[in-house]
Amino acid sequence: MPACTIVVSGGRFRLYDDSVQTFDRLPVATYAIDFSKMTGYSLHQVTPLTPGQETVYGSHVRRVDRIVRAYETMDRSLGVILSGDKGMGKSLMLRMLAEQAREQLGLPTILVQHSTPGLASFLDELGEVATVFDEFEKVFAGSGEGESQNQFLGLFDGLSVTKRLYVLSVNYLGQVNEFLLNRPGRFHYHMRFAYPDPETVATYLRDQVPGIDGIQVDEVVEFSRKFDVNFDHLRAIAFELRRKEPFAEVIGDLNIKRNERGGSMVEARITRQDGDADVITGAIDLFERDLLQTIEDYDGGVRFRMRDAVSTHEGYLLPAGAFEVIDTRSDATKAQAGDLPAVVSVLISRARRTPIDF
Repeated sequence: MPACTIVVSGGRFRLYDDSVQTFDRLPVATYAIDFSKMTGYSLHQVTPLTPGQETVYGSHVRRVDRIVRAYETMDRSLGVILSGDKGMGKSLMLRMLAEQAREQLGLPTILVQHSTPGLASFLDELGEVATVFDEFEKVFAGSGEGESQNQFLGLFDGLSVTKRLYVLSVNYLGQVNEFLLNRPGRFHYHMRFAYPDPETVATYLRDQVPGIDGIQVDEVVEFSRKFDVNFDHLRAIAFELRRKEPFAEVIGDLNIKRNERGGSMVEARITRQDGDADVITGAIDLFERDLLQTIEDYDGGVRFRMRDAVSTHEGYLLPAGAFEVIDTRSDATKAQAGDLPAVVSVLISRARRTPIDF
């Protein structure tokens, strides 16, 4: 009789050749899920998720470190949602987090790439692992059997006797089950990914385009203040600049959708009550932050009234851009001695720079 291993499960005896190995826990590696109606679920090993040599910008390192440290100290499963538009760096952070989960936490990575029947039950049978759902709302978009996001509510509750790390990347929050959002018990972290700020844009260009001059950097940074620019866009722009293509000429030919930023992008000269004036710049979108009360045309300029939520110890902070304040008027009834007024009405004139044909 040939050498074999006999495995008994559910009252059924199965014979395997002598190459069969048994483990107390899943070896640390990266796995994809296979499903067959005949044999059920299994795992197969795939190339590990890793950031490779890609340069990391923004807050990725700090955020990954926070998640890893939280998992180490938490006595239950930990859930993380990464949300934001495509091209914002969510996939990079997924790869970074999977790598650190393997190296620091000793957790195998399970990639959930397809919606299959009874998936939540299968995942709950696994030991301590890091389970990654990339584009969660896309993979589980339907409401039929095996497709509903409801099947994961119990799994994500963190009440299982087995501690796990669950990570979801999401492009469209409106397509995510309402019982997964604003529920720290299910997902302790919800990390939102915004468009790169001007400083990050400038750093990226200097890293990716050796010898780039300051004028080119300023052109792209100014462009990013007016239009939504993600890292995919920046990668394409940097490629063209390395080829010595003029930015103002090539930008209109790139496959980048014209999506102008909302809000009043201004450089503001705010007059204090004592008559002193300071130029204060920043990058706040008044519309998005709901800081703008009213805006109207006024004598060739624009008058807007903003909420006191933008006041700082230095003064009133307004977004930098293509406006210049020519007059200010304060609500004296809400002013306190030595402080800036609670609400400021500002008259500004449009100071357009040379436009980019886009």
